[in-house]
Amino acid sequence: MKRIKWRWVAAATAVFCVFLVMTLPARHVLGWLGLGQVAMQGIEGTPWHGRVSRLAAGRTVLGPVVWKFRPLSLFAGRLEYQLFLQSGSGGGELRVGRGLFGAPYISDAQLSLPAAEIARQLPLSMATLDGAFLVDITQASIASGWLSALSGQLVWQDAQVVQPAQIVLGSLQMTLSLENGQVVGALSEQPGSPLELGGEFRLGQDRRYTLDALVKPRAEADQSLRQALGLLGRPDTQGRYRLQLSGAL
Repeated sequence: MKRIKWRWVAAATAVFCVFLVMTLPARHVLGWLGLGQVAMQGIEGTPWHGRVSRLAAGRTVLGPVVWKFRPLSLFAGRLEYQLFLQSGSGGGELRVGRGLFGAPYISDAQLSLPAAEIARQLPLSMATLDGAFLVDITQASIASGWLSALSGQLVWQDAQVVQPAQIVLGSLQMTLSLENGQVVGALSEQPGSPLELGGEFRLGQDRRYTLDALVKPRAEADQSLRQALGLLGRPDTQGRYRLQLSGAL
């Protein structure tokens, strides 16, 4: 009888703990996580379904951010959430999770972010951009504070430089991967762009980046684009201009 009684006590305790976690205010859980330099305002809901009205990390500001637990992920040995977020006039959704014995990851990210707002968060003091950055991340894994795997694509749709001069670039893309611990972006243009584009962008764990690209105006490129490319120096024998940049994000 005592053994049966203790089984009921254990079952009741487990049910109580599950109920406690399900109803625990999200602000307490996020506080326990100790997210360092991430500042949050307006935390509501529970660990299973809730929202943060504003989240800021460095120059990046998001909000609102809504999360919803995906219980079926438990059958695959993962804890996974669906996030819905807004950034200025852009936003989208993605999945974030962690294997029970694995690293945190992001998958199925589909985001649309206005280029003008992104440019204000980057060290681009002289340039104003237009268009939208479309982020499509198939999979990204994180280990020791940096990426351990990455696959996806970044498209600058209807790309334009507004200031210091208006230059129409069409739609440009970067295919993302990870190589020797560095984020690598293979550059190309999409159909209809007035540019031919090829090259590579690299970003290291120290947040330092390099860009090495070759660009060539197509026959239909307007004069403002040709003049802007002329500032890069003399073209090679195939009419291509070399663009090289480096710095830190």
